[in-house]
Amino acid sequence: MPPLCRSLDGLHALVLLLPLLAVPGHCDDEYSLSQVLFCQPSEPSSGLLKMFGDDQMFSFNFSDNTVSPWLKEFGRWGDLAFPDPSTISAHVNLCQRFRQDLTEVLKDITPEARGGTHVTVFTAHPLRLGVPNTLICAVNDVYPPALTITWRRNANVLTRSLSTNNYFAVDSLSFQAFSYLNVTPYHHDVFSCEVQVGGDNRTVIQYWIPQYPAPSELLENVLCGLGFALGIIFLLLGFLFFYFAKRLHNTD
Repeated sequence: MPPLCRSLDGLHALVLLLPLLAVPGHCDDEYSLSQVLFCQPSEPSSGLLKMFGDDQMFSFNFSDNTVSPWLKEFGRWGDLAFPDPSTISAHVNLCQRFRQDLTEVLKDITPEARGGTHVTVFTAHPLRLGVPNTLICAVNDVYPPALTITWRRNANVLTRSLSTNNYFAVDSLSFQAFSYLNVTPYHHDVFSCEVQVGGDNRTVIQYWIPQYPAPSELLENVLCGLGFALGIIFLLLGFLFFYFAKRLHNTD
């Protein structure tokens, strides 16, 4: 398929936003409950999300036709998220046919559409060297929603996975994704999160190096002891200055 034809596959393909309900709030903003269905030539070939505003509530797993709640507490309503699987299949088939027809119509006309993927790495908890923590790789402006994420520690591969779910739809018609890595960081470590978007030769790399960690218990004790010792020294110096000043006064 020519590059510009692939590019339409870069519309990724079609992203269908199906607003279901608008819930007025007491503030100026409105929150909408929506289903986001996308289809594309790369994996995952189809995706279906239930969103409340910008927050994901459920995702549909096409591999085994199951529903995954984003928060564990939502699991009790999983059966109500996508109640009619036959309708889902019909919408996915329509999406794929429309994508293919649109690709043929706009071949060599529409330039390739891709997001400017941006990657950020941060810790889930305040940094303490030598203490277990979780690194979070946040990937923004994902388009198409097809990522391979590789974690490295000191250039050694820790994990490499094709992300096939847990995408978040945002208002710009792009997506967000997150990857998590449980680590115990030390001062000499260099971590990296490498992100490759499906069908793209670019790899976006974000490094994370432990810096300015929160003081450990040992360091806190050392600083406390040092402060106490300095306090005693200054107290003794104060007595000495007072003693010599008094002697000089008596001599005069």
